[in-house]
Amino acid sequence: MKDLVSNIVFYIRAFLIVIATILYSLVALLLSLIGIRTAYFFCSKNWSSFMLKLAGVTIHVHGLEHLYPMQSRIYVVNHTSYFDIPIVLASIPDTIRFMYRKNLERIPFFGWGLASSPFIGIQREKARDAMKGIDEAVKSISIGESVVIFAEGTRSKDGKLAAFKRGAFLLASRSGKQIIPIALAGAHTIMPKESKRFYPGEVTLTVLPPFETMKNMDKEYELQLQDNVHSAINAVLPIEMKSLKNT
Repeated sequence: MKDLVSNIVFYIRAFLIVIATILYSLVALLLSLIGIRTAYFFCSKNWSSFMLKLAGVTIHVHGLEHLYPMQSRIYVVNHTSYFDIPIVLASIPDTIRFMYRKNLERIPFFGWGLASSPFIGIQREKARDAMKGIDEAVKSISIGESVVIFAEGTRSKDGKLAAFKRGAFLLASRSGKQIIPIALAGAHTIMPKESKRFYPGEVTLTVLPPFETMKNMDKEYELQLQDNVHSAINAVLPIEMKSLKNT
């Protein structure tokens, strides 16, 4: 009986999330057609907050004092769940653009909204396309928008922090903007990578102190920065999520 009730509640939540996503995606498409860029960011934050409430996800946010107003920056976040995007959008008081895999645009409504959004779609397998995404991110930062990058490049299968790819740190070198590490804990239990089902739960989002960067860093400095940011995120994750190379 308990399993039956749990399944019914899940399907009700899932149905409401699908309806909400369709409605918000249609609004996003309309906003893109009439060129209201700032309204899209407002809409995406509201969709994220509403979706998380429908899913029964509670977020505990720490470290917002590290974010100074009127600054653009690069957020580097560990990636464990499809819920990571709405979690960050709902929690960070900033105008942020995500870099995302273009294959997400195949998802009906949600993907169409992404394709028409100011967010930055890239094909990781194509170096030229990835560099085009970096160029677009540099332009965004120059006009006061911040960029969020999941530095591992893909979702972790088991929640453990994986090695970082170069993209976020190349962007830092190209722009000279500070990096803000963000540690997400608990999202992988909300919706594990191989699961098609989500579960209510609690997520902790921790904003860590910034790392200052400089334009045109040499490769050695860039790699050291990459290691330092990885270690900073790893240090605040629970033991079951820590990177094996740092334990």
